[in-house]
Amino acid sequence: MILCQNCTTKNPLNREFCWKCGAKLMVASGPAAGDVGIALMEEHVLERISALEYSLNTLSKRVDALVDTIERVAASNFIDHTMIETLTDALEDAGINLSHLEEEWRKRIDTRILETQEVDRLVGRVERIMAGYRGPDRSQFAKWIEKSHDLLLAGQSRESIRFLKLALNQDPGNLELALLLAEVYFQIRAYGNALRCLNHVLASRPDHFEATFLAGLIQQRMGEIGNAQRQFERAVGLKKDSSAAHASLGSLLANAGNKKKALKHLSTALKLKPSASVHYLLGALYYDSGQQKRAIQHLEQATELDPQYGEAFYQLGLLCLEMNWLRKAQQCFKTAQTLSPHEKRYRKRVRSFSGEATGPDQLNRLIREELRLVQYGGSSGPKRK
Repeated sequence: MILCQNCTTKNPLNREFCWKCGAKLMVASGPAAGDVGIALMEEHVLERISALEYSLNTLSKRVDALVDTIERVAASNFIDHTMIETLTDALEDAGINLSHLEEEWRKRIDTRILETQEVDRLVGRVERIMAGYRGPDRSQFAKWIEKSHDLLLAGQSRESIRFLKLALNQDPGNLELALLLAEVYFQIRAYGNALRCLNHVLASRPDHFEATFLAGLIQQRMGEIGNAQRQFERAVGLKKDSSAAHASLGSLLANAGNKKKALKHLSTALKLKPSASVHYLLGALYYDSGQQKRAIQHLEQATELDPQYGEAFYQLGLLCLEMNWLRKAQQCFKTAQTLSPHEKRYRKRVRSFSGEATGPDQLNRLIREELRLVQYGGSSGPKRK
């Protein structure tokens, strides 16, 4: 008999794997006398100890290599930091104002991170499109997808449409591809073409949340408010935890004058996910209801969540002016003008909360994040949102 080194169950000598736990039986040598079980067990223990020693030795080598890498990175960072300090001191000695250097540096880092995320999103979309391919010529299809991918990354979204259409004609059942084409049309504001692509998706998948929601967004921008509301209500039903769907429905209802329902959906959107744009819309809704203080609270929260939200600072300044909080109003106007120096409206200080300010584009960032839309170059619309 031979004892399993894993569960100590007795096995016949001719077995390769333990009949009880399935572990591979170690080949052992030693006496075959009456105490063979004890001898074999001792050898199994020694073999396991040797395996553990080998694993620990390998791990120790890897840790040493990792420590060496960390030390080299730390030394490199120290050298780079010293060089940056030297350059900064030299520029300041030359009379160059570097007071905004760190702020601009952080903005550029954020921009690079966002660009990387956009590339990753697009790569993920391409992988899903290729995985769902069911057409006759995979090689040609891959070339069209690769070409459209390169054009989208280069900011040539209109040029990419040609190759996306060729690919979809070859594989019309590829819903991921149809949705991508609809998104490109949507972001260049070719709403009719985008809606046709989405209807193609919904014909096969009526319960497709992304297509339903995006169809509502398009119909809202086309002025088909009734159809848009129905699509948003279906989207909320398909995905009750969608902050963007609740916020979009709330925004539409607010513009339609249904303040009670709008407040309900916007509040739900905030509970699901804190958002500067939703706080802004609630501020507009409360202001329209004559509740200035509650409007101010939401605008303050909007500026805290997004310190780059110039429109929120501007509207907050106007409300503070109404409340005769002159110092705070002045600070808000100054911040708004700093963030958007070319916005002439910010200098006039005229009551706003206009249709454009409270329209669907205020939610662009929230929508893009939830639908994982790629912000293709060349699309129009406010970039901050």
